[in-house]
Amino acid sequence: MKRALLLPALLLAALGSAQDADVAAPPSADALVAAACAQAKKENKTVFLVFHASWCGWCKVMDKMLASEAVKPVWEKSVVTVHVTVLEDPAHKSLENPGGDNWLEKLGGKGQGIPYSAFLDGDGKVLVTSDREDAAGAKQGNIGHPAKPEEIAWFEHMLKVGTKMSAADRGVLSTYLKAQKLGG
Repeated sequence: MKRALLLPALLLAALGSAQDADVAAPPSADALVAAACAQAKKENKTVFLVFHASWCGWCKVMDKMLASEAVKPVWEKSVVTVHVTVLEDPAHKSLENPGGDNWLEKLGGKGQGIPYSAFLDGDGKVLVTSDREDAAGAKQGNIGHPAKPEEIAWFEHMLKVGTKMSAADRGVLSTYLKAQKLGG
C-alpha cells in the first residue's frame, strides 16, 4: 500500500518542481524603475515608487486605495505606479525584485518599514519620500499608508511636491484618506 501511494506523491512533487522551474524570476528593481520613468517621461507624469511585500497588510490597504473608484481615475492622470517587492519572508523570498533592497536603502527607507514610497520625475530624480519631515526639516519616519492626521498631511504634501495633480484631484485623495475606516 505504501508503494502505491509513493508513485502519485513522487509525480506530484515532480510536477510541482516543473511548475516552479517555469515561473520566471521577477524583474530587477532597476528595470522596473527605468521602465516606469520612461513611461512617466513620455506621458508627462511622475512615478510613484512603492516598496511592498506579500505579507504587508498596510501595503494592501494602499493598493486598495489606489484601485478605488474614487482615486484610480485621478491618480492615473498624473502618476505611473511601480511596485518593488522587498523584505519577503523566507518562504516568499523568490518574489523579491533583485536590487529592491538597494533602492529602498538609496531612498532612505532601510529600517523604516513598508509600504515605503517616493515620487520620482521621469529622469529618476527623487522629488519626495514617505519619510515625513517636521517644520524644521528633521526626519520623523515613514508614514506607510497614511492613516493618522499627520501622515495624511505628509501624503498631501507628497502629492503637491511630487505630482502634477490639480488641487481638485489632490482633494479626491485627501477626502478618501480622511474618510477611510481602518479600525483601531
